[in-house]
Formats: sequence, C-alpha cells, structure tokens
Amino acid sequence: MPSKQEMMLMALAVKQGLIQKEQVQECLDLQAALKEAKGVDMPVVQIALKKKYLTPEQAANLGGGAVDIPGVGDSVSIDEARRIPIFEFERDVGAGGMAQVFLARNRNTGKKCAVKILYPKHTTNRKFVERFIREGRLLKEFDCPCIAKGQDYGVVDKDGPHPLYFMSMEFVDGPSIQDLLDRDGPFDEQKSIYVITEAAKGLAYMQERGVVHRDVKPDNIMWANDGRVLLVDLGFAAPIRKDLAGQYEDETCGTVQYISPEQAKGQADLDIRADIYSLGATLYHMVVGETPFTGKDSMEVMAKQVMEGLDAMKLKGGKTSVHMHYFIEKMMSKDRDFRYQSAREVVDDVTEVLQGAADLQYDPGKDPNSPFVLSGGRGGSTGRFSPVGHSTGRFAPIKGSGNTSIRTRPAADSSKSPAANSTSIRKPVVAPQKSTNRVTAPPAPAAAPAPPPVTPAPPPVAPAPPAAPGTSVRMPGAPAPGSGKSVRLPIPRKH
Repeated sequence: MPSKQEMMLMALAVKQGLIQKEQVQECLDLQAALKEAKGVDMPVVQIALKKKYLTPEQAANLGGGAVDIPGVGDSVSIDEARRIPIFEFERDVGAGGMAQVFLARNRNTGKKCAVKILYPKHTTNRKFVERFIREGRLLKEFDCPCIAKGQDYGVVDKDGPHPLYFMSMEFVDGPSIQDLLDRDGPFDEQKSIYVITEAAKGLAYMQERGVVHRDVKPDNIMWANDGRVLLVDLGFAAPIRKDLAGQYEDETCGTVQYISPEQAKGQADLDIRADIYSLGATLYHMVVGETPFTGKDSMEVMAKQVMEGLDAMKLKGGKTSVHMHYFIEKMMSKDRDFRYQSAREVVDDVTEVLQGAADLQYDPGKDPNSPFVLSGGRGGSTGRFSPVGHSTGRFAPIKGSGNTSIRTRPAADSSKSPAANSTSIRKPVVAPQKSTNRVTAPPAPAAAPAPPPVTPAPPPVAPAPPAAPGTSVRMPGAPAPGSGKSVRLPIPRKH
C-alpha cells in the first residue's frame, strides 16, 4: 500500500501535468505486485522514475524540493563525480546515510584517497551542508593515528542547479567492523578489546579538543589491512556544550541501536559519555553477535535505550568473561555519571583490569626462587591472559605455556608409566621398593667405614636395693640431683 505522502506527491504530479492518471495507476499496480511476489517495498515515485514517466529533476522538485523522497536524490554517479577536477575517479566504493564514497587519485599529489560527495537531495538543506563542511574541516585539522586523516574539502558549482559538496581523506584499505560482523559473526574477546581500546584512543583525542562524535557504531569503525583501527564519518560530530544543560534539540542524531539514553531523549548537552555508551553498545554487538536492543521501529528501540536494562542471560550465560561483562555494564550505564567519565579512562581501566588478571596468576617460570624451576627447565602452566591477541575465543594464554612435566630422571617408558603425564617433581627413591616401572641409575658405592676404637668394658655394678614406697628416686631422663625437682613413687593402696 502506498503511503499518504506518496499519494499526495503523485496527485501533485498529475495536477502539474507531469504524469497521467493511467501511468500512476500502473505504478501502483506494479508496487503491489512487487510487494506480493518478492516482498519488496519500492516507493511509487521510484517506480515512476524507472518507467521514465518522471525525470529525476521533476521528482526532486515535487513539493518544492522540501520532501525527502526515497530513491530520489540519494545517489551520485561516477560521471557526476568527475565534475570535480582535482580527482581522477576510479570506482564507487560505498554509500552512507548522507554521501556517496568513491576511490580516487589526487591529480596534484598522485596519492589514492576516498572522496565523499553529499547527496543532491541534501544540498538544499543548510544544516546538512554545514555538517558536511564541518566534518571536512575537522578531519583535515585532526592528526590522530586512530582517526582517518582528512585532506581536501569544498564545493563545485556552488551557485549552479546541481552543486557538488565534497571532501577527501586517506583511503582505508580494509573492512568496517560491521562488514566483519556480517561476514564472520561475533568477535572473540581479544579482537573486541583491541578494537574498543583503539577506537577509545580516537575518542580521547576528540574529547581533548572539545568534540563529541555522536555516531559511534560498527559501521563507523574501520579495520585497515595494516592492522590499524580508525574512526570514520564525523558527519554528526559537534562541539561539547556544557552550557546547554537542561535544553533539548529538535532532532536526535545518531543510529538508534547505539545511541545513549540522553541522545534518545534529545538532550542538547551531549559529551564524551554519550560516545562511551555507543562504544559499549558496539562492544556488546561484537561479543554477543547482536545489538543490545531491538524493536519493530526506531521509536521502540529508543524507548528501550532509555528504560530497559541489558539482557543478563546473554551476558552471564557463559558467552562472556567476567571482565567483559564489567566493561560493557560500566560503559552502558543508563546514568552517565556512573559510566567512565572520559575515553582515556576506558583505555586505562581496560588495560589495568586485564593486566591485573594476568599478574594474579603465578608464573613459576619467571620466579627465580621458584622450587618448580630446575636448571635449564621451565615452570608449569600459568594460563596468563594477554590483553590483545589473535582469535582464540577468549583471553589467550601466552604462547609456549602449558602443562610441563619436570622430572629428576627420565621415565623408562612413557607409554606404560602411569606417571608419564604428571606435572609433579619426584625426588630420588631412597629405599628400595618392591616393584617399579621406572628404571633408575644404581647408587654409587659408599666408602668402607673406619673400625670403631676399642674401649675396656666398665666394671659390673651391683643392683640397687628396691626403694621403699614413698621414697624419692631419680628416674631415667629425670632432673639431675640438686635441681630441686624429683619424682615420687606412688604408695600402694591397701586392699
């Protein structure tokens, strides 16, 4: 079914003599057939364009150009892009919410670059144009290894009917985090931590310059093939305005699945804590495999961002470590005063927590006083967590660690000995045993002992008469005479 807005636009086109009623009905029938047969919702105006009943200029001018028509004015062809003389365009590499992106080469420097061109339908919107130019200026001013570096920005044919607003930046050869999620599914925790800490470094750089990103999400984080992680798309970036406390904006910026509660409520005094919430939502998506909140429409998702807590079962069901659970909960606190208060704090806390977890696990191989380290040997398994590593599913043990058997003598046959996989240290056997599966070296022969000296036997001593009951006597091992201590024999009882 066509929307009320579509019907109004088509009625206006008929009234202006741009299209016939029969052609409109044909487009409506085709729209219904596409929906029923293929489940495709195609706007009536876009069908009229494909049927060539309307030209792009006619469609764009319906309603005085103030109406955003899906499929109209939201693309830029490479032939149109070639109107910008300083670039040699090679191919189209993607499209965002506001602009088309091309791979090109700067004719002056000869370097490859990515060129963003604002969609034609936004060139008449002063606010969109200002945002686009501001993004180009910020990218050129910023110099951070975790933010894509900007180069040139400007406009071609500004006063003509079809101006082209553009900006160029370094070409990031690699996928976005969203691309990787779509291709491979959830990340392991090491990869997730690496991405988040690198992105947080970029946010820290922006925070130090008084700018909030306002649209942190997997689509806006790139992972270059050289290993770098970079923030891109500063189209919604804006100065941090603490003086706007208590005020609200007319529109909500950002992507609803990742925006902070204060963004969803339209608060105007956004700061870096809003980006930290979005970074936490991105981290959740990476490790869980889905966004924190879903709904039938944007309004429902925004309401959940404000009112609902995270699904405890998805975080505590064994899929995430206790460290990861802590990071996500702290970054995505509904109250921004309970979140990390700076992007630098995110980096420092994540590093300290993971380093602390590693240090708490004893590594005998690094303890010179460890009784478990023999000359030329290694200690046992440490299971230490490495803060950043390759894909393992969890924080990976250091390479080379593991259960290491250490013995003072070789086993005769490890396949038969029940102690072949033991991790304990066995001392040499002192006394012979009845049975053993271990072959040991015979002990070295001891030297012959020297004969003891011959001494004369003492003269015989006559036995002492028995003591009367109650008499003090000295017992073997008793105190010496004169010590004041004695032992008395008991007096026999009379029966």
